[in-house]
Amino acid sequence: MRTSFDALAFFQQGRLLRCVAMLVFCGTAMVAPKDIGRAEDSTHVVRHALGQTRIVSHPQRIMTLGWSGEDVVLALGQTPVAMTRYGAFASGMFPWVEEKFAGPAPTLLSGDFDYEKIAALKPDLILGVYSGIDERAYKRLSAIAPTVVYRSGPWSADWHEQTTIIGETLGKAREAEALIEGTEKQLGALGQTHPELEGKSFTFGTYFPGSNGIVVYLPKDPRVAALTGLGLLPSEGVRDLSKRAPEETSVSVSLEELSSIDADVFIMWYGPGARAAAEAQPLFNMLGAVKRGSYVALEDPVDVWSTSALSVLSIPYGFPRFVPRLAEAAAHANGR
Repeated sequence: MRTSFDALAFFQQGRLLRCVAMLVFCGTAMVAPKDIGRAEDSTHVVRHALGQTRIVSHPQRIMTLGWSGEDVVLALGQTPVAMTRYGAFASGMFPWVEEKFAGPAPTLLSGDFDYEKIAALKPDLILGVYSGIDERAYKRLSAIAPTVVYRSGPWSADWHEQTTIIGETLGKAREAEALIEGTEKQLGALGQTHPELEGKSFTFGTYFPGSNGIVVYLPKDPRVAALTGLGLLPSEGVRDLSKRAPEETSVSVSLEELSSIDADVFIMWYGPGARAAAEAQPLFNMLGAVKRGSYVALEDPVDVWSTSALSVLSIPYGFPRFVPRLAEAAAHANGR
């Protein structure tokens, strides 16, 4: 399992198999059960899949690893001193994150974990909720600073889980809950603005040049779950794939079997050059959704990342421009 800062590489590899969920509880401190989850005190303990981490003071030098943790930290009114570099953007930061920085820019980290560099930054809290941090990396990071990861599994925490855990860690559980409620309401309102989405089926995937198949995201993937909040439903083919691979967030479907995942709305995100490669495939162009114009291609980095790296900041930023495109595609599906 990869435990690096190289988010873009992970993203572009389209890792198909969900990492094995690690439920090994290797506590970093002996704590009484009554302490767990107390979020409003200055000293409290946060439970996660790799242990129970004691937060002994209000963190001031926060480092985020993996994806989107910095979104939640900023939304809760604090500023990370270091975070993942996102190579798709010239600044190395998502635009919805960059606009939140009023002071010094954070240190941006890429490549495999450099523990000496991490230690030199003197973090007093490391957050890796949506990350691939494994037990070994967790122990090394915990030797540097209190470290908090996911509860669900590596690369499995959706934006709800990430917001909840970071809110508890920062002693701002109520604020985090309010952020979740507000984001859910915004998703619901967007769906109501476009009633043509209600009950329409969708398939969300991607393609990598040279591949003979398409990566299809399953209902356990956060981006699929978010679209159901708009009233859309995973296509019958995606639901069948999920039954056959219940622990996975994505699988590969060959181009020859592409018709099995046809849907009212077909969504694809693409890295550089990938859209032309996909659309050059005759079998791709035979898909019903593509032929009738119910196909949404996401190429712009803002479109790609705001619909894939979901958070309480990315959803309000990106979905108002994404949802109308979904609605237009859904309109072409009427009478299908």
